[in-house]
Amino acid sequence: MIDTIEQYLAVRENQMLVVGAKRTKIAIPCANTLIVARDLVQANTYNPNSVSDDKMELLRQSIMDNGFCFPIVTIFDNELGKFVIIDGFHRYWISGPDWLGMKYVPIVVLAHDITKRMAATWQFNKARGVHQVDLDADLIRALIQQGVSEDEIATRLGIDLDTVLRYKQLTGIAELFKNADYSMSWEMRDVPESALVG
Repeated sequence: MIDTIEQYLAVRENQMLVVGAKRTKIAIPCANTLIVARDLVQANTYNPNSVSDDKMELLRQSIMDNGFCFPIVTIFDNELGKFVIIDGFHRYWISGPDWLGMKYVPIVVLAHDITKRMAATWQFNKARGVHQVDLDADLIRALIQQGVSEDEIATRLGIDLDTVLRYKQLTGIAELFKNADYSMSWEMRDVPESALVG
């Protein structure tokens, strides 16, 4: 049980890795699940997903019946001195005083910067098929404001450039388009008079 950040810093270990078939090293953060005081964990400000009340009730019942099978995915934020949720906000919420009243929650900690953690939130949500378009657009805007290129956003989020541009349009912020390349909608050409119809 981890009650303080000092305890976490004392036990923080390197991630376990498994080598995949193509010699790729795959991190296994779930092998390093920690049980931490719930008040050391907080939500992020960019998670583009929501769950209806009936799904929250189902989540509560699932945890009651099956236990807490999936840890909350976090990063440790040195400035805040807290674990910030990347994935699992609803598991965190259901663990709170209004639902299950848990004083401790299981977490895994990823070593991600802000750009990687925002992309991870998108990836986790999209893999589950849970998304809200307006919040997706806000996430893309935030990544652009972090200096991430459109190509890198497309690669990390598994979408094409047209989709990135559509999400940028949804934000309604012209500033996001200041570096975009546009083709001319009209092209001026000289046409011989013989080609003109009377």
